[in-house]
Amino acid sequence: MKRKLILFIASLTVFMVLASCGSEEEYQPEELTDVDRCEVCNMAVPHDHNATQIVLKDGKALKFDDIGCLNEWITENGTDDVGAQFVRDYHTEEWINLEEATFVYDKDFKTPMAYGIFSFKNADDAEKFLDEQGTGKLMTPDDLADHHWERNMEMMKQMKEMMKDNEHNHDHSSENDDEEEHAENDEQ
Repeated sequence: MKRKLILFIASLTVFMVLASCGSEEEYQPEELTDVDRCEVCNMAVPHDHNATQIVLKDGKALKFDDIGCLNEWITENGTDDVGAQFVRDYHTEEWINLEEATFVYDKDFKTPMAYGIFSFKNADDAEKFLDEQGTGKLMTPDDLADHHWERNMEMMKQMKEMMKDNEHNHDHSSENDDEEEHAENDEQ
């Protein structure tokens, strides 16, 4: 009887250890699609190093076009429902946990929403990038919490003007296409 009790307790202990190991949720980032929109600004999420995402504890992935938008969402909603936060490496575009990344900031670094922050998997790569740029500052995940999240409004203005120019040029090219099509039809 004593032997069965010891065996039962040992089995129960092993089961509890295995159950506790398997119960910790491991969150994974979702792949990007062509229809992903930023949860904050509703812009298209780029398939590049600027994309970020949050995976909620219920498994839902929220995608962002800029780490600044991810920060806005966190500021507004908190982290109680957040399972993990992911950023992409500047060079490889590999998804990495935000808590394991190193960041570089300069107000003149071009990002989709002009927050000027890039993420790196490797701190040495981040330092090398700063050396190559000749400007900027190295940041840890803890530094992000104290960062003064401000957009470079001059950069935003320039990007809006470029978008208007592109739309204007696109409109003219479609008008020219229509004129060429009408000319071809008239010749026939």
